[in-house]
Amino acid sequence: MKLFHVFNDSNDKNNILFVTNNDSVYGLGANCKGCLGLGHDIEVKTPQMIPELCDQRIRQFINGSDFVLAINEDNHVFSWGHNHSGQCGRKVTPFRVYLKPEVISYLNDKNITHICCGSGHTLALTTGGQVYGWGSNSSGQIGCGDNKNHYNRFESYFMKFFEELSTIGSGGFGTVFKVKHRFDEQLYAVKRVQIKESTKEYLEKVYKEAKKLSKLSPDFVVQYYNSWNESKHLYIQMEYCSQNLRNILEVKAQVFGRELGDGMDCVEYFISCEILRQILESVQYLHELDPQIIHR
Repeated sequence: MKLFHVFNDSNDKNNILFVTNNDSVYGLGANCKGCLGLGHDIEVKTPQMIPELCDQRIRQFINGSDFVLAINEDNHVFSWGHNHSGQCGRKVTPFRVYLKPEVISYLNDKNITHICCGSGHTLALTTGGQVYGWGSNSSGQIGCGDNKNHYNRFESYFMKFFEELSTIGSGGFGTVFKVKHRFDEQLYAVKRVQIKESTKEYLEKVYKEAKKLSKLSPDFVVQYYNSWNESKHLYIQMEYCSQNLRNILEVKAQVFGRELGDGMDCVEYFISCEILRQILESVQYLHELDPQIIHR
């Protein structure tokens, strides 16, 4: 076995979860509050496969009193079990609704390295030293300075921090919005990409744009600021550019008081050459990267 983990639920009844060498995940035991992630709370006396965790390269299970979390080798976090206080990092569900394992998509790019659980809350530590908490906070146990449960902590980051002003453009790879940050009041462009699958290959393809943008120089391309997962979407926060080449070409003649078809004066000609030089310089920068980037 690649991994073997035993834990006790709140009733002191054993549950067992284990991962095989071919990356299949099985569970058996008392299954109180659905802690085995099988979608029910019926006792399981022989190992049953947990399809949602198979092929996910799970490396560790972490249990609360009646809920469980798991981390895979990509530092993605899955959760299931009792969720009355949002301790699974998902929307609160009615009592006796036993959730199957599901990834906490908000944490996918946070590089979680360690998790610990209380009776109704969870704390997570990133490799960069940041701490996230969610669930029951009746005694301030997640350190948020109030006594409220934080079950919706991951569901509305975009709406919480940004005011959507307009749609800049839309295509096969997503929709780009012009937004204003609610705190610093600066304008940004935020691209929203729908995540249609959960396979490793598909997710790597979706995340590739954000990873590449984060490594590019803002001297040549729009500046990357942040990215996050929310409600089966990837959001990419970027520099907002008020103009684009098409807009400039449409108004340039009018700005210089020239009729379309007439020749340019020396000032307009110089500015046009400078625009072209900057475009070529940016394309050259992208083509000289290893691997190369072809900008559409």
